[in-house]
Amino acid sequence: MKKLFIFLFFVANIVTAQNDFEGVLKFKLDFKDKTGEMSEDEVKYFMGTEQTYFLKGKKYRSSFNGAFKMNTYHEGKDTLFTKMAISENLMYSLTNIAEEKILSHKFEKTDVKILNYQCELLIVKTNKGIHKYYYSPELRTKPEYYKNHKSGLWHFFTEKTNGALSIKAISDLDDSYSCIELISVERKSLNDNIFEKPNLPIVKMKL
Repeated sequence: MKKLFIFLFFVANIVTAQNDFEGVLKFKLDFKDKTGEMSEDEVKYFMGTEQTYFLKGKKYRSSFNGAFKMNTYHEGKDTLFTKMAISENLMYSLTNIAEEKILSHKFEKTDVKILNYQCELLIVKTNKGIHKYYYSPELRTKPEYYKNHKSGLWHFFTEKTNGALSIKAISDLDDSYSCIELISVERKSLNDNIFEKPNLPIVKMKL
């Protein structure tokens, strides 16, 4: 009996390790500015067409391939730091402050399959628009990691999907439209220095 418990504990740890994603996620990006300040070509040039996430537990780093060379650093606390090529400063914003008020949500089954992940769909309506969050239980992190990450509704998405990571996300808001879709997944151990913000003067991000 003792051997059986040891075996079950071992298997449970393997499953947890596989489900608690660590590694690199790459997405193709489509972004539109509804305010008219930037044309579609300008958005593609400055923001880019791909976004890369380095993810490890509570920490992540996001990089865009556009001319802005925008990198964001989340060191596992309540602050997001952003570095852009056009600035010698590091801008910060708080992730524990909600940008939108959630009005309703619902789940739907879908036929969408991306990179062999069969997707489920969470649709969230807010005071600023609609979010469609396609996910699979096969690709996830621990929901408690992001329970206070209200920026981008990470806290709500991970809570409602038991930590499932985005495979495709569409946000159709009053002032913008964005769609990111997973194009590659690489599970690997990441060095903590990947998530360390640059040593630069820090200023508050102007919204």
